[in-house]
Amino acid sequence: MSVLPTPSDDELRAVLEAGFLLRDVMRYAEAATVFQGVAALRPDLELPVLGLASVLIRQGDLARAQELCESVLARSPDSLHAQVQLGEILIYRGARGEGEERLRSVIAEGGDSPHAVTAQALLDTLTALTE
Repeated sequence: MSVLPTPSDDELRAVLEAGFLLRDVMRYAEAATVFQGVAALRPDLELPVLGLASVLIRQGDLARAQELCESVLARSPDSLHAQVQLGEILIYRGARGEGEERLRSVIAEGGDSPHAVTAQALLDTLTALTE
């Protein structure tokens, strides 16, 4: 029996949004704390783990970010969100072909999902930067 009350989905959503806002204003330590806290409360959720990975990407800790994405994919191999994030990390780490392949796979599997749109935008940006 838990001593702490279980937060509702709406409460978790609000806390996660705060974590992403903190990340976006470069308050990385606070954002990481938010994501780690939600992950501790709800280890079944992938979003706090991927939120923490996004903080690590911005901080340049790509190896740790990749480990987190791979841990999500080990539990949820069909997670398009984790696949997009891993594709982006692979590109940043110099494994462009593997990263592009992963992004193309998300586009093929994801239809018009936000993750497929993000994957396409990453590929388009990469193309524009290398032309």
